[in-house]
Amino acid sequence: MPSSASRRIAAALESRTGPDADAFRVAATVVAMWRDIEGQLTPIIGQGGVTALYGRSLYLAGREFPWIGSPAKSVAATLDLTALHGALALQSSAIATEGGAALLQTFHTLLVSMVGGALTERLLHDVLLPSSSGDAASNPTT
Repeated sequence: MPSSASRRIAAALESRTGPDADAFRVAATVVAMWRDIEGQLTPIIGQGGVTALYGRSLYLAGREFPWIGSPAKSVAATLDLTALHGALALQSSAIATEGGAALLQTFHTLLVSMVGGALTERLLHDVLLPSSSGDAASNPTT
């Protein structure tokens, strides 16, 4: 049974992509959500902290979705969202949605393990809110 957090992540992703979204739109939406996460967390844990957690999330989610990519061998200064967008856009819409949601859920789980559930929910509250307009992916460039 999916957790409350995974249901919320899936709902936020689905509401932001809109009905019948293609893989490119799903990719743009997932990237937009990562930009939101980066914006929320960078002032708190720094760019290096966000990048490290993103890399760990890629590694862990990549076990189930090998196509999603892998973290850079060297320590990157920023998130490589262009590579993520490309990997997601090459999949079917359903697979891109499943992989994107799994990556976000993995990040959420890692953050919970570090700072606890209540603080994670406060930090990611705005990111996980469903969008009524689907505007999060209106800028598909990465």
